[in-house]
Amino acid sequence: MQILALLTTVVIVIAVVYLAQTWWNNRPDPAPKDLRLTATAGERSEEIAPYMVCEVNTDCAEGEVPTLPIGEDDALTLDLPEPIYDHDWTLLTIYDDPAYNDTRNFGGNEQESVTIPGSLDPTEEGAPRPRLMVVEVNTALIDRDAEGNETPVAAVWSVGNSEVPTTDAESAEG
Repeated sequence: MQILALLTTVVIVIAVVYLAQTWWNNRPDPAPKDLRLTATAGERSEEIAPYMVCEVNTDCAEGEVPTLPIGEDDALTLDLPEPIYDHDWTLLTIYDDPAYNDTRNFGGNEQESVTIPGSLDPTEEGAPRPRLMVVEVNTALIDRDAEGNETPVAAVWSVGNSEVPTTDAESAEG
C-alpha cells in the first residue's frame, strides 16, 4: 500500500512539474510597447521605452527620443530584456562624423547587453574625436492588432546624447 501511495505521489509531482514548465515556456512575451531597455551612462541609468512600434510595412508615428549625458570619455551601456535579446536585433550607432556611423547585427541570445563608447579615436591625427549622438536598437517582434490577432511589428528603442546636438538648428540655439 505504501508503494502505491509513493508511486501516486511521484506521478502527481512529475505531472505538476511538467505542466508548470509547459506553462512557463509557452506564456506570451510582454507587448513590445511595454518592453524597456536599461541605458546607463556614468552614474545615471534610465529605463527606455520604445521610440517606435508599428506593424511591418506601415507608416509609423515617431516618439520622443530620451537623452542621457554621455561624455567624450564615457560609455553608454544598454541592457536588453530577454524578449528582445532572444530575437535577432540590430544596433545602430550614429556619431557627429557620419564616417564613423556603424550598424551591428546580433543573433538571438548572442548578446544581452552592449557598451558603446562616447567618442572614438579619429582616423586622422589631430582631428576631433567623433562624438556619439544617437543609438538605436531595432528588432522584429510579435504583437496583437486591434482585433487581437498576432501581427509582426518593427520595434525601435532610441537614446540620444544630451551633450551633442543632433541638428544644425540645435547647434545654432546652443
